[in-house]
Amino acid sequence: MKKIFFIMFILSSFFTNAQDILGKWVSYDDETKKPKSEVEIYEQQGKYYGKVIKLYNILANQNPEDVICDKCKGDKKDKPVIGMNVIENLIKKGNEYKDGTITDPQNGKSYNCSVKIDPRDSNILIVKGSIGPFSRSQYWKRP
Repeated sequence: MKKIFFIMFILSSFFTNAQDILGKWVSYDDETKKPKSEVEIYEQQGKYYGKVIKLYNILANQNPEDVICDKCKGDKKDKPVIGMNVIENLIKKGNEYKDGTITDPQNGKSYNCSVKIDPRDSNILIVKGSIGPFSRSQYWKRP
């Protein structure tokens, strides 16, 4: 009987961990610490993507649907931020998702990206952007 419970525990842990990053996450402004956007992470053909589904703290007279990425390059240039994939091509490697990119719609720059669930709190996603040896992490929370 103990063996059955152990196997069930291992299987449930495996399936839970396999989808930990999926779902909605709120990003926060580094300076004000206020909510910035809501990003939905989804899986498509073995890779993981994050799409902006909501914007917070925009100018009072600005409609969130009208906010565009005017500083972005390529196919994101002058496109609405809501609906934009800001995280692209992450690949699951162990407990981390790596080898993707993240785009900051405010400055239009793209960075190498990795994400993982905070081992102390499964409601916090550690999002790391880097260029060469320089990196910065943000902590996103489930809404």
